[in-house]
Amino acid sequence: MEKIGDVLSRYFLPALLAIFGLGLLIFSPGQSNLFKLGAVAVLVVGILGILYVRGNISLKVQVIVGVIVSFGAISFAYLDYSVIDTKLREERKIERINKHVIQRLKDIRKAQLAYNREYGVYTNDFDTLLDFLKNGELTLIKRLGALPDSVPTEEMARELGIIQKMPEGMTEEEVIAEGLIVRDTLQASVLTYIFNDSDRKTRKTPFYVDSLPYVPFASHRFEMATARVETGGVEQSTFQVIDPKPYHFQFRVGSLTEASTSGNWRE
Repeated sequence: MEKIGDVLSRYFLPALLAIFGLGLLIFSPGQSNLFKLGAVAVLVVGILGILYVRGNISLKVQVIVGVIVSFGAISFAYLDYSVIDTKLREERKIERINKHVIQRLKDIRKAQLAYNREYGVYTNDFDTLLDFLKNGELTLIKRLGALPDSVPTEEMARELGIIQKMPEGMTEEEVIAEGLIVRDTLQASVLTYIFNDSDRKTRKTPFYVDSLPYVPFASHRFEMATARVETGGVEQSTFQVIDPKPYHFQFRVGSLTEASTSGNWRE
């Protein structure tokens, strides 16, 4: 009778291959068909090894079938890796494109908000928006004296107690004239004011003003439109910008039906 150690040593490798292939097959839900075929091939090689050890098949048959099946297993593994690698590359490409598209839409929104601040409306024309960025100026009102910049209105200053005592019988204009509140009107270049050093430090993609109308990694332009909506009895200007030929997902900023400048991505 053969020693148990000899039997185990002869059956160990083919049995291990068979168990490994069976395990891959059992725990392969969600895997590709190529992965499952590779698992079957490993299982078959293991079974052939067991049959050879038992003397059920000749060494020649075992070698020929084993080589064929092993080659198939290697081929399936490579093809499966290739499919996964291609999928991962596509996901990285989508992520890179989405990042640039979202940043470009944020830049358009920032430019539109500046335009609206200066003119009270949004524009539906990219050439007008680019000219505003390159050549336009923003009117900035700086408050000095008793009213800090963090408090936007004189009325709020009174509510907060910053202006402690309003002289009796004086109008707000007279208070300003007396120097209790000082206003200074400044003009600032649009481009350098809104796309400043702070913006460059926080953004994830470079800014090129002439590229603003164009969808990143594409040859077409964004579509931009404006409308007017009534909110709380007040008519407001609105704008919307979309990518008309999205690569993966159609991103949008703004709305034509409500006074919103939000984007349809997670902000």
